[in-house]
Amino acid sequence: MQLPPRTASRPHPSRPCRVLAYCHDSVGVGHLRRTLAICEKLNSVRGDCTFLLATGSPYVPLFRPPPSVDYIKLPALTKTADGEYCSKFLSMDLKQILRCREALILQAAQSFQPDLLLVDKAPVGVCGELLPALRWLHASRPEVPLIFGMRDVEDEPRATVRQWQQSGALEAFERFFTEIWVYGSQDLFDVGQAYDLPESVRRKLRYTGYVARPPCEHPLSPQNGPALLVTVGGGTDGERILRDFLSLAAARVTGRGIRCQVVGGPDLPADAAARLRAQAARIAGVEWLDFAECMSCRIRQARWVVTMGGYNTLCELAVQRKPALVIPRTRPRLEQRIRAEIWQRRGAVRMLPDEARNPAGLAACVEALIETAPQQTSHDLDLAGLDRIAARMCALLGRDAGPASRTPAPARSESAREVLPSAAPRAPIRRSAP
Repeated sequence: MQLPPRTASRPHPSRPCRVLAYCHDSVGVGHLRRTLAICEKLNSVRGDCTFLLATGSPYVPLFRPPPSVDYIKLPALTKTADGEYCSKFLSMDLKQILRCREALILQAAQSFQPDLLLVDKAPVGVCGELLPALRWLHASRPEVPLIFGMRDVEDEPRATVRQWQQSGALEAFERFFTEIWVYGSQDLFDVGQAYDLPESVRRKLRYTGYVARPPCEHPLSPQNGPALLVTVGGGTDGERILRDFLSLAAARVTGRGIRCQVVGGPDLPADAAARLRAQAARIAGVEWLDFAECMSCRIRQARWVVTMGGYNTLCELAVQRKPALVIPRTRPRLEQRIRAEIWQRRGAVRMLPDEARNPAGLAACVEALIETAPQQTSHDLDLAGLDRIAARMCALLGRDAGPASRTPAPARSESAREVLPSAAPRAPIRRSAP
């Protein structure tokens, strides 16, 4: 049974439209950065929106969100060595902390009365904590679009399908969500096909292109000579890469008269950060940073980049067309490796071979990058995700998309143009009855 067609959700005329965003947060800062980028983009094209972000990340203030964005700080979670969730800071067992987070999310939905809900990464939240809010919005405010946004790749297909089945995500796709936004290109990775989604769910898929911020416009300080940037994203599991780089490659790079900037990341464990910071201090020409507030600035100043395969970092590299050596994480999931392999075939990055995952192998590959990489990479990746997301949000809210943005959009894929056209009128919402 389906609900009858409805018109676009219209915010109350006397107040700005409200977007509630749920941001998965147990590891790293990638989901947070992507969600903030979407909020900032919509605010730039349509200034009458206000955003409430529900997240357990302690790092929101580091990224200086715009005045239109506020957040509810959920008690933070992390993962143990065996992949299980647990409290990051508080002396609470998992059931207690999940009950607390669940109550806060539901109260936010009921009090904030959003005109649109955007869910990142986890369709039903961590361990199902989002389900009460989804049920309440579905029943009490059925006109509100419920949007799930996902990276182009979640994990290898069998693991993703198993996880979605066990968590209840597939049922949530069917029952609750109005649309599913895939932050990538169908011609590079077909989510519906790869994850064997039923046709009823495939009809909700919208390929946006990659969510890539335009290069920042901050003034850069003068630099002497070329620089190599090394970054491991949030830093949660980047210790080995940084240790291998500082063991041999850093000295070889600086011996060529090239400066190195190494960014540990805010989530790099404190003991590892102390060891690596001291190791970097012993190498002339190496600058260690615990955190870079604007990674775009660091990428702009670099000639080459060595990085993990995080979604946001790769998108920033693609926008600026920087030559990069990617060392994708392979545990606990293969998401970064799958994406890096796809991008390598498109000429956007180079990927470190498995046999080179040691100090000597990494040093050789870094030297090869310096010696043979062009000044800019050549690729045809679709980087117009933020434009399309903002336009679609405006359409869902019954508002125009506003003036065109400055996001670069080389070689937009036909699939993205057809599925998520700019400022297209919204199809009626149809959801399965409870």
